[in-house]
Amino acid sequence: MPDPIDLRPAPMSYFQLILRRFGVNDALREAILEGVGLSPEEIGSPASRINFSQQLKQFDNMNRLFGPGWLLDAPELWRPAAHGALGVAVMTSETLEEAIHVIVRYITARTPNQRLKLIQGGDFVILRHSQPVELREPQLVVTVEAIFLSLASMLRWLLGDVSSQVRYEFIWPETEYAGRLKEVLGAEVAWNAGSNAVVIPRSLLTIRSPLADSVLHEAALHRLEQTRRNSRAAGGVKDRVEHLLANSDSGRLPSSEVARSLGLSQRTLVRRLAETRATYRDLVDDELKSRAQRWLEAGVLSRGEISERLGFADATSFSRACRRWFKAAG
Repeated sequence: MPDPIDLRPAPMSYFQLILRRFGVNDALREAILEGVGLSPEEIGSPASRINFSQQLKQFDNMNRLFGPGWLLDAPELWRPAAHGALGVAVMTSETLEEAIHVIVRYITARTPNQRLKLIQGGDFVILRHSQPVELREPQLVVTVEAIFLSLASMLRWLLGDVSSQVRYEFIWPETEYAGRLKEVLGAEVAWNAGSNAVVIPRSLLTIRSPLADSVLHEAALHRLEQTRRNSRAAGGVKDRVEHLLANSDSGRLPSSEVARSLGLSQRTLVRRLAETRATYRDLVDDELKSRAQRWLEAGVLSRGEISERLGFADATSFSRACRRWFKAAG
């Protein structure tokens, strides 16, 4: 079995949301973080990543502190808005069928070490869950419940009342909180199943999302595709730097913050990038160029607004950058 520490790093967002929701005082916060091995700076940084073993340690601490079923006390953590670009892409899909394909393709952009396989049946389609390592049952229960609660929330937004026709299947025996789980999922639940799976009637696939929006959908897919590519190569320093920049607000981050997020000194960061014939300044410039090109082509923002979002001192500086990037008049 691979060591979870060697698996792909994941966004800090879910870890932070759990900590914020349940760490309501210093004692609880300290207990939730026990043995996780993260500094306050890493926890507070939106650019930080977390490895799989750190997420599992948080789950262990939560089970010890709050007991099985603690996820049900905070269903707001699993609503579409908590899933970033994935939630936007799912909710703005044209139909449920399109939304399902988005979920299957891009779940690794938000939870890199989880998988959902789409199985086409006769009257049903099935989303079967798997993960690349074997987990202890308490860890597996929390992991699967979190994913299924997230899926249930998105399906309720997409389908309304008919989402009750969906069935959630778990491989373990019925839990002591089975009634509450069924109520929160808003659908049928089966225990001692052959796999952890979500079973959806094929008749629901053509239902149109009430939030369908082709422009928002394409923008969210672009972000997800970028994140997925970066996640696949997350072991390389250059790719991890590009990922941090892509997920920052303006495309810029202090090199000291990036080095700290990667567990490197600034000198080591410079050396590792040099080994790939890259510099930190060039990577920032590439990210700014990519954003500028996308926003200019979309034609939604003014040049002044783009300049401000990209952190330029003034519109003149942005125009000079555009002339350098695009070899055209700014």
